[in-house]
Amino acid sequence: MVRVSVRMMGPLREASGKAEEELTLGDGSDVSSVIRKLIEEHGGGLEKALMDPVINSPQPNTLILLNGVEIGNLDGLKTPVVDGDALVLLSVTHGG
Repeated sequence: MVRVSVRMMGPLREASGKAEEELTLGDGSDVSSVIRKLIEEHGGGLEKALMDPVINSPQPNTLILLNGVEIGNLDGLKTPVVDGDALVLLSVTHGG
């Protein structure tokens, strides 16, 4: 089993009702597994705030850091998570 702490900021915190939580996932999990588990636990409000409906992905609307490193510098959503990892989800505001 893998325990990952997740910190949600801004609209994601409001949508989930939590600033931080700890999730337990199966061995071999990745960042996308963490995202799916969060949506399962918190429902449609978090999914709407987190996922881009056109590409069905939290990117590019969310900055995702794993242990302080943006996942785009790792293996993206396929980046493996291990016991004790810390994931931060921060909504990105777009202007025009």
